[in-house]
Amino acid sequence: MLVFFWIISALFLILADNPTNDHNFFYYVFLVLAIGYLLYILAQNTSIFGTQAYFEITPAYIVQKQGHFRPKIAIPLSEVAAMHISALALKLKMKNGEQQMLDLRLIRKRKNLKQIKEHLRNMALKYDFNLTEGNIANPS
Repeated sequence: MLVFFWIISALFLILADNPTNDHNFFYYVFLVLAIGYLLYILAQNTSIFGTQAYFEITPAYIVQKQGHFRPKIAIPLSEVAAMHISALALKLKMKNGEQQMLDLRLIRKRKNLKQIKEHLRNMALKYDFNLTEGNIANPS
């Protein structure tokens, strides 16, 4: 709402002032910045560019990105001490005692979820960490 007020006020200043006035340049800059900020808000809150969210398992990392302007979370599998797979989340206990939780709701198809769970089981064997499944609150 505030951005629309900025755009309207910039247009009012441009149209109401003398076109030969030196301040018109600043009004145009303000208008461009307000429109740019509006586009930034729209790009962040809508799926113009797609969802830009993904969950990926590489040979050495688990990578999750929640959205377009959100940071990527990369967890090295060599640092995982225990892992618990529940219906909607992947809970990781790191060797340094830190705990991470990744959202599995990004995976929409059951087939893909089964493949990821199988891949996680293989990674648990490869990196030798405890893997549990079910509705337990904390990984052991």
